[in-house]
Amino acid sequence: MTPNGGGARLMVGFHGTRVSDDLLRVLDATGARSVILFARNIESAAQASDLIGELRRRADRPLLLAVDQEGGAVVRIARGATVFPGNMALGAAGSVELAESQGYESGRQLAALGFDLNLAPVVDLQTNPANPGIGIRSLGADLERAAPLAAALVRGHARGGVGSCLKHFPGKGAAAVDAHRALPVLNLALEEFRHPHLAIFERVIAESDPAAVMTSHVIVRGLDPDLPATFSRRAVTGLLREELRFRGLVICDDLEMGAVVEHWGVADAAERALAAGHDLVPICHTSERQLEAARHLDVALQSGRLDPREHADALARIEAASARGVAGSPVDPRPGDAVARWIADRAVHVFGDAGGLLPLATDQRLTVLAFRPRSIVGVEEASAGQWELAVERAFRAAGFTRPEVLGLELDAEGDPLPPAGETAERVVLLTWDARGQQSVRKALAAACERYRGRLVVGHLRNPFDQALVPPDVTALTPFGYQRCQLEACAAVLAGSLTARGAMPAPLTTDA
Repeated sequence: MTPNGGGARLMVGFHGTRVSDDLLRVLDATGARSVILFARNIESAAQASDLIGELRRRADRPLLLAVDQEGGAVVRIARGATVFPGNMALGAAGSVELAESQGYESGRQLAALGFDLNLAPVVDLQTNPANPGIGIRSLGADLERAAPLAAALVRGHARGGVGSCLKHFPGKGAAAVDAHRALPVLNLALEEFRHPHLAIFERVIAESDPAAVMTSHVIVRGLDPDLPATFSRRAVTGLLREELRFRGLVICDDLEMGAVVEHWGVADAAERALAAGHDLVPICHTSERQLEAARHLDVALQSGRLDPREHADALARIEAASARGVAGSPVDPRPGDAVARWIADRAVHVFGDAGGLLPLATDQRLTVLAFRPRSIVGVEEASAGQWELAVERAFRAAGFTRPEVLGLELDAEGDPLPPAGETAERVVLLTWDARGQQSVRKALAAACERYRGRLVVGHLRNPFDQALVPPDVTALTPFGYQRCQLEACAAVLAGSLTARGAMPAPLTTDA
């Protein structure tokens, strides 16, 4: 390891739930100053706290500890800490007060566990309903509605003791490709792109002073016709640093994503990203790539390809953001859980009830067809464990006495609907990305025809599935699938909760 060498600006991920000799070897060989934890590293909040404490004790330098605890579709700590509904639910609820409360509770809990930085919130504005990588991670499409919520999340995190990170600069809510799989390209002039996509970063930076900004592997032709923001000095140094005057940490997205590896080698990409002006470059999965990148960056720094003054400034920013959290403090998630329930209760949106089915009688024969969760984007770690039981508990908590819950598989062949719905007085179909999953789209179409007059559709993973639902079919969305959202959805169906959420983004591009 070269002291303070190029590898010091790596953010590394690892596998396992303990501090292994292999991890310490990578940290020693690279000199990396930052570590990111994923769900694969975390069994519970208490175990995460122990892991962070051990990591800090055994490292020979301060480390910046980061996590993606967005809520909703992206949750790394699922036990012992609050799981919030996610950004689109917060956008539907529209409460700045609740947004700041969520930020504070999230920051307070993460700080107690020992984290320095939460790689949230997502501030991409979902102007393209077919965007596969953002969706319910977005606060919506409306700048005036989303910006105050994002700023409140940032302020709340800071008050709770953890830095926050706006992502994904310069904005990829208009993209039609998920950067985890391929490189998105937006053929937009800069002025066309500036409002609302750049504007939300400008406003939130000015109003709330976030600790970090994460850039995206996306090409915006009007900003840089040839390079994604990851490698564009025009985007990172010219626009973010100089025009928007951002002085915090600048981090690129994971360099092992498909948008990068299908076009560039990871080591070369790391140098390009640092040369563009990033402070930290995450390589989240493969130790061999981390070691190769560190060697490459050391040579780039020694040879003068990387500016030594910019390197020193970046290390100073990393050090200033490191070791804020103190692992070992007890975490009481109950205040955060209450905030999560309030958000979920205010978020549920009813698209329409032309047939007057709502509320459902709680003593009717009710069949609930629920597609089992599965990750549909690279950053998501959905689990179907005990899914039917979770759905049944939510419906029973709402007062339904005879719910029959059947799990459906995303890749099922043949008739997508089981016979059980034929004799039910009411059928609830809980969808899971019908826009992107052919089996769900087929089941949705069949259910709208077969159960017409007694069907309610609930969109969990993708509220934009509503564009596929006939206007005479009753439909609603809680904008997600976490426990508090299932309970809120069931309560609206039972009539014990009034749906008050607004749809914060258009269902179609011409809406």
